[in-house]
Amino acid sequence: MLRHAAVLFVVLFSSISILGICKGVDIADFRKQPLGEAPPFQKPDKNALVEASAQLRKSLKPLDALLSESKSGVDWRAYLDWSALETQADAGQKLDTSVLLKLYRRFNANENGLEMYQFVTVRRALAAAIEVAVAATNDQAAETYTKRFQKLSGLVSKAAKEKTPKSLDGVGPLLARLVESRQAPGLVTKIRSAVGRPNLYMSVDESLLSSAVDRVVDRTSPVNEVVLGTPVRGTGHTSGTVFLDFLPSSQRAVTQLSFQATNLANTRSTKGPVTVCSEGLTELSAQKRIYIDDERVWADPTIASASTQTRLTGIGIKSRFGKNFIRRVASKKVSQLKPKIEAISERRAQERVRREFESETAEAIGQASQDYEHKFRRPLKARGWYPELLRMSTTNEELTVVGRKALRDQIAAFTDPPKADNDTILSVRVHETLVNNASEITLAGRTITQEFVEEQLKERDGELPESLTSDPDQPPWSITFAKRKPVEINSKDGSFKLTIRGSRYTSGDRSFPAMDIWVAYKIESAADKIRLVRDGEVQIYPPGFVPGGDKKLSVSETSLRRILQKRFGKVFKEIVDIEPLELPDQLAAAGPLPMEQLEARKDGWMAIGWRKKDKSSGKVKDSVAGLEVPLQFVGQQ
Repeated sequence: MLRHAAVLFVVLFSSISILGICKGVDIADFRKQPLGEAPPFQKPDKNALVEASAQLRKSLKPLDALLSESKSGVDWRAYLDWSALETQADAGQKLDTSVLLKLYRRFNANENGLEMYQFVTVRRALAAAIEVAVAATNDQAAETYTKRFQKLSGLVSKAAKEKTPKSLDGVGPLLARLVESRQAPGLVTKIRSAVGRPNLYMSVDESLLSSAVDRVVDRTSPVNEVVLGTPVRGTGHTSGTVFLDFLPSSQRAVTQLSFQATNLANTRSTKGPVTVCSEGLTELSAQKRIYIDDERVWADPTIASASTQTRLTGIGIKSRFGKNFIRRVASKKVSQLKPKIEAISERRAQERVRREFESETAEAIGQASQDYEHKFRRPLKARGWYPELLRMSTTNEELTVVGRKALRDQIAAFTDPPKADNDTILSVRVHETLVNNASEITLAGRTITQEFVEEQLKERDGELPESLTSDPDQPPWSITFAKRKPVEINSKDGSFKLTIRGSRYTSGDRSFPAMDIWVAYKIESAADKIRLVRDGEVQIYPPGFVPGGDKKLSVSETSLRRILQKRFGKVFKEIVDIEPLELPDQLAAAGPLPMEQLEARKDGWMAIGWRKKDKSSGKVKDSVAGLEVPLQFVGQQ
């Protein structure tokens, strides 16, 4: 029905007024103007300690809520030494470094569950409190600061020359330590402006969403009214369109759902011996503006209008005497009442259009608003995925989403994204830092079992891919991801490399040590088709191991390598053909969309774009993708 159209434009974001988007310092500028001498060390004042204590107190709230709902909450509080946590959270300027370190070690242990975002948030707050407390009380703090600055200076100089994400590895944690210890704020801001640009751009062409909404209206319905005390009967034929428009807005996404139609009604009204036949032409319109930003979905009240013109087509007299006289009187009366009748018809038609349009869209917009909060914002926040920057905007032709996800010790993009291909109607330009940052937030230290994966797929009515199932002669598997860069994508010109880092693996009752798995793919395009071609074999080695070097694999490592090669050799196929994109829910009719663009660059950017679906014959029905136009009101005047 029409109410579904109200939520179409948020479908792509709920399956995404924070900061302005400003062009920052270019990383290459540091080649001409290196960091130079370190600014003098500044001992943090008492206010800095109070701030760190307050941040720790704030970080405890989500964890407290989680543990209060958990059956094992009491045990967790005992393990974490909750009373000591609360004491430090209320300590203000009297933060105790030794106690903070003990608490941090508990949060940083290899206990299953500590990888959850609520625990990680507290761990990060503890680390920040330790940094500022040490900087304020330790005599070696100035020396530590100098060493960090020198290391940062070297990394920035290297990155200015190479301009690759790899050359910036380590910059994020160093910047975080400087922020936490309240050192060199101006310099940190300058570097952040270079390595903290948005790492996500998404664009949706108006034609994609409007293809699921725009409809031709062609309906006939009865007229049954009473105007000035006289019954009016007849038939009305309505022809028009329902369509979606994007409206220009730099601060939020704005779309307008419109109904434009013409109703031609042939009616008869009888009073006494006189029957008046007339033709009425009413221009109908209704508009509903819908808005979406990083916080909510909302809409303006419906605006409607109607304009009616009538024409007398005949007068019938049912009388044995005085027909001509009665006709002259009736004709004069009709002419006198015509403006009033048209005004009444306009008001009624306008109110019907407004009421029906509002009714059909209000419930759906309310549901979209709830879904946006409960299915998009809250889950992302609970998992630590919510972007630090999320801005939506529209032009007449395009809706754009710009985002940045990078925690204090992470970096984002440091260059502008590639241009989206002109033929794409849906494009996503993502920097490798978005994927790498999100994977670290989600997977660092987490243990994933085959049973868990199967349960998740079952809940989503899916099946475990054959490449992930255990062979009949192999026991179930599990992987514990590394705490640092558990899954990493490295983009190069025309190719990319995917690395999975596990700190521990199991196969049945057997346990195996850390192992890194990586695979590289080249991007190939031919005959309007895009595919990925694996570059060599899947590589599986312990962290830091150099193939062909003096060091040899142990028996345990060789055994694990064989198991992983067998499994991941099936996961990472030699050739991956990119299939057209199937669209969800109400957008399904607009798909599938063939891939038009897949581009990878050495600065970490990847551009993915889809063009319009291939043309196919077939007549568009009045109701497609769950959209039905409510026209019960348009045949009435």
